[in-house]
Amino acid sequence: MKVDFKNLRVSADYPTYPPYHKGDYMEEYFYKYYIKNKSEFDKTGFTLIPIFWTNVYLTSKNKELLQPYLNYLPKDKKYFTVSQHDDAVNEILPPGTLSFEAGGNRNGIPLPLICSPLKKQLIKSREKDIFCSFVGSISNNARGRVTLYQTYANDPDFYFSKPRYWTAEVPQDNFKEFINISQRSEFCLAPRGYGKNSFRLYEVMQLGSIPVVVYDEEWLPFKKYIDWTEFSVLVEEKDIPNLKSKLQSYTKEQKEKMLENGKEIYREYFSMEGFSRNILRHLQDEK
Repeated sequence: MKVDFKNLRVSADYPTYPPYHKGDYMEEYFYKYYIKNKSEFDKTGFTLIPIFWTNVYLTSKNKELLQPYLNYLPKDKKYFTVSQHDDAVNEILPPGTLSFEAGGNRNGIPLPLICSPLKKQLIKSREKDIFCSFVGSISNNARGRVTLYQTYANDPDFYFSKPRYWTAEVPQDNFKEFINISQRSEFCLAPRGYGKNSFRLYEVMQLGSIPVVVYDEEWLPFKKYIDWTEFSVLVEEKDIPNLKSKLQSYTKEQKEKMLENGKEIYREYFSMEGFSRNILRHLQDEK
């Protein structure tokens, strides 16, 4: 059997999400980074399984080749792979493979869920006249979102958009509301979506708000390298009733420092180059 992984590096032929995203998705960007820095990756002893998982799953192009190709890989090598898809990798990987995952539904190594950055003209300094906000989808597929809405929707210190389902065709008015409200908010709620992750977390960091990470299962990318409490608020779903008092406990100086830390951490860890560079770092530490 001839294995050519080009057959599984298919193009993204589907509506983009978030709707403003342009260019490569995470798997595509990382593959280019890997090729550019292959000599450094070779030193780690790990070989990339170069599949664009998200594109294959969403287009179904050559999906039937996934498991046969994986089965063909030599068993005497160490492998790793990168997946942005919510369900990560459904196939059986070679034993010992390190699976870096942005979606989180297969319990691999956590990655941030990121896309192309917001346009610079959208990022403005605004008066913080909203204590805490959430603009986005509220559905039964994400318990934390429903609980947050039920607990705080009528609290005047919280802003919630009307419950709606967001898709790749998010209306411009809804997107503008998200940008405007997030920039006016001291804190922005960033509960998980279908997967354990959410684009929102990394978007609000760009918009100058402190993300409030609400989770049922902890999913914190690069936790071994960064202290998440330096730039975000971490809240388990069971502690949602105490969320407001926790947010009120932060001083003005603490919030300013968290925003300052967030800018540096976003650049170093949550940009396309940043997450790619830190995968290499993780592999170097695995040696």
